[in-house]
Amino acid sequence: MPKFNKPKLNQPKVNKSKVNKSKLDDRPDRSKSLPPQSELPPVQLDETIVAGRRPKSVNDFQRLLEELSELSATYEPAALRHLPPKPEFNAEQFEIRISKIFRVQDIDVSRENLMKYLDYLKQNLHFPCYVTGIEDFEWEEGYVIGEGSKKEYARLKKTQPSYTDTFTITRLEDLVLQEDDIFVKVERVGDCRTFTLPLSDLESVDASSPNNQLLDDYAVWFINY
Repeated sequence: MPKFNKPKLNQPKVNKSKVNKSKLDDRPDRSKSLPPQSELPPVQLDETIVAGRRPKSVNDFQRLLEELSELSATYEPAALRHLPPKPEFNAEQFEIRISKIFRVQDIDVSRENLMKYLDYLKQNLHFPCYVTGIEDFEWEEGYVIGEGSKKEYARLKKTQPSYTDTFTITRLEDLVLQEDDIFVKVERVGDCRTFTLPLSDLESVDASSPNNQLLDDYAVWFINY
């Protein structure tokens, strides 16, 4: 077969203008020597930038404690904002209330004063009186703040009284031995198990109940006087 040559198209020539790269390149000429350091303008650091060595890192536990401390100082639960602030403890007014119970100036803990306090509570405590533990009971200490087994603790709580339980006081024991506290017979809400507990370990579950002030005063007096 005969070969055919492709026809040549006459394309106009385009004059490409030469671009002066030196005009577009705004980078400093490194061939020129820099001015001496004393002539350089001072650099002003932003105040938010921390210069110098980085602070030592803290472990996760320390950081958590710091965050909780800051949070507790600034955060207030919305449910508590409408409540009035808790009044500060007034020792003078407290001692006046206690001295009226004993009708004497000596308000130190003694067997005689315990008997007077027992009679006072019998006359003024309102029933039913629902209470719970102020803090962990003596037998729970090794499990709550110690290294006791959680499984064993859960098992023992079924038959032992716990500070997390709710009880109802059924009777104030008449016998006061030396200065060993006033003891009360309680019934656990839920399984109706009965226990005998020291009154100074208990507080009212209802802050609006008249029993709240009675039990709080007794615990403060017994522990501190």
